[in-house]
Amino acid sequence: MNRHTQTCGRNGRDSAASGEDTPDTATAPNDRCDRTGEPSIAALASLPVAVAVFAACHEPASTLTDLEWRSANPAAELLLGAGPLPGRRLRADATDTACPALFATLADALHGPVERTVAARRGSTPVRWRVAAAPAPGGLCATLSDLGPVALSPAEAQPETQARAVADTLAETLAGALEHSAESFALFDREDRLVHANGRLGTDLPTLVDRLVPGVPFEELARRFAETDPRLTTAQDRAAWMHARLERHRRMDTPVVVPLHDGRWLLSREHAVPGGVLVHYTDVTALKRTEDRLRLRETEAQAARGEADSAKRAKAAFLAQMSHELRTPLNAVLGFSEMLLSEPFGPLGNPRYRSYAGDIRDAGTHLLALIDDILELSRLDGGLTPLVEDGVDLDALSRHVVTALQEAAREGGVTLRRDVPPDLPLLRGDVQALTRMLTNLLSNAVAHTRPGGLVMLTAQLMPDGGIAMMVADTGIGIPSADLPHILHPFEAPDSSIARHSRGSGLGLPVVKQLVEMHGGRLELTSEPDVGTAAVLVFPAARSLPRDRGRPLPLPPV
Repeated sequence: MNRHTQTCGRNGRDSAASGEDTPDTATAPNDRCDRTGEPSIAALASLPVAVAVFAACHEPASTLTDLEWRSANPAAELLLGAGPLPGRRLRADATDTACPALFATLADALHGPVERTVAARRGSTPVRWRVAAAPAPGGLCATLSDLGPVALSPAEAQPETQARAVADTLAETLAGALEHSAESFALFDREDRLVHANGRLGTDLPTLVDRLVPGVPFEELARRFAETDPRLTTAQDRAAWMHARLERHRRMDTPVVVPLHDGRWLLSREHAVPGGVLVHYTDVTALKRTEDRLRLRETEAQAARGEADSAKRAKAAFLAQMSHELRTPLNAVLGFSEMLLSEPFGPLGNPRYRSYAGDIRDAGTHLLALIDDILELSRLDGGLTPLVEDGVDLDALSRHVVTALQEAAREGGVTLRRDVPPDLPLLRGDVQALTRMLTNLLSNAVAHTRPGGLVMLTAQLMPDGGIAMMVADTGIGIPSADLPHILHPFEAPDSSIARHSRGSGLGLPVVKQLVEMHGGRLELTSEPDVGTAAVLVFPAARSLPRDRGRPLPLPPV
């Protein structure tokens, strides 16, 4: 029963024209509830039953609004579970009383004596009250008696007994299931006091095992944990931990992983349930240790990748620096060999000298090609070769490369042809890199094709808008066992390819890296004594309309 601020008028009529509220506990000057004939407080206090005197309060239209407690003995306050009662209001809406029918019964007593048995509640238990009331000047007086719990008929008692038995069985089953759970649970009521905790909670938090009894407050358990945690060495540390833990408990935050002082980790979750809060712990120590190991391995892997990248860049920088040291004497060797062959200062004399000079020139040229391949691969590995992109006319580029390699093909007795549509879209790419790709593929094909064989360069627009360029030959082919290794640098194939090749074996790895830098891929198929087909596939994003390009100077082959 809440305090009410409405005023009462004399003789039961309200004349408070100002409409201002007055305190409940004080007697306002304009209070017009009739207080004549009230018995003495001492007389009421001595009675063993609840006795009370009420004043009737009306609206201007003579409508009864409230009954004001004028006096009540201790038995009445004990029965109502509140006090002091004098000055409070029993409201007509009956929302603030343990007996909803009390107001209506007392209101009827304003017109004559009433004696009734009404339903009420004692906490959560349904009971019966005996109400006897009669009119008095300005209101009424009444006695209230608690007749005890409502007696159920056998027909009513049997279903309730069965329901209670089922509920008890379910509670026992649930408690048993929780005891066998691999996780720990604690249930707290609305007042944040422990209702039930399974045995696993004492195992997970052994410092609390002697405190896990029904009724203990959550705050006391948290304080015990803080006091027994050796990591919280000062009162300030413990107070800060307590504040954070109680705040997280109040807000029921998202799950959090909690480290324990013995090295274990618990995943803490809190859920609102009907009538309270469920605190739920899961031991995630094994998972956390696995996560730490994975994180350590990832850190080690990142460090290893960083060291590898640094080593790769250092290697590329070293080889780039050494290129000058290698090329300078090699250029001298090639220059002097050419001079000897041209005999600008007169004949060499013995014809063998001319043959030796030709061998020196050929060996130097081959060595220079090997150095170029190694340096190119090193620059690609170290990311030192940026792409300079333009719209490249593949018809013109293919003609340029095929023309440059025709002499080598004729010397080997190989027919070299091309079939590239002149209206093929331009390819957005680096013209130097594209020239290197076609040169390497065509040179390999010519070198590994027997006299009388054919090498063919074709290009076409793919259904998805991309462009594919294929170099196919009728050469010696590649065994299937060597295909996985042929694209990896410095892995010499264990087959007739190595016996027929004078090169470094780096041509295809260089092509693979260059096409992948353009977002494409290299597809390789082969069959021994039938031939090989190498296909460069470029994505549709690199196809450009022919009117978007401009004539480009083509690099030397």
